[in-house]
Amino acid sequence: MQNSPDLLFIDTIMLSYRLGWLRYEAQRQAMLKVAREATDPITYMSALERYGIGRKSTLHHFVGQILAAPAHYRSMYASALGIRAKDKEVPPFLANPLVLFLMEPLLGDKLQKTFFEGYWWFVNNHQPTFHDVRRGHFIGIYATDAKDNASTLERFEEYLIRMMNHSNQRIRARYENFPIDMAMPILRRAFL
Repeated sequence: MQNSPDLLFIDTIMLSYRLGWLRYEAQRQAMLKVAREATDPITYMSALERYGIGRKSTLHHFVGQILAAPAHYRSMYASALGIRAKDKEVPPFLANPLVLFLMEPLLGDKLQKTFFEGYWWFVNNHQPTFHDVRRGHFIGIYATDAKDNASTLERFEEYLIRMMNHSNQRIRARYENFPIDMAMPILRRAFL
């Protein structure tokens, strides 16, 4: 799997979405592509301008501040990005609506639905046992006791990768464009 993009770039995607700049899936995909290709803040700022985000815009101003701010200072953007502030209690990862909220900026409409269904399937499969009524037996390759967020997030990443490489072509097709490299850093920052 490829290296994760810099969190500063991912923060900008999320901020763009929250401020209403990424209204359409095509815009979101274009911004994700830019974030993956940008190698430094200057490249990224130039790319924003190419997508019609002017230097005097609110987004450009915030992006400049985010890219210039050291990591420990960026906690002030937690509320704007929807990520918990550092002084707040760590929420549980399982069955948390915040997971879906954080994934919105990174996923198109089709993938949002796929993720929503997959996430709740994963949550149910983290019970000590999961009874599949339709099949009439207990199942769950991921059925484990959820001990802590760290181990659960590790299992969740395994789950997403397994879906992307699933033997069933229909399942694989639903997850083939899932941005694991961007999603997992955001989830880890919010829940660890």
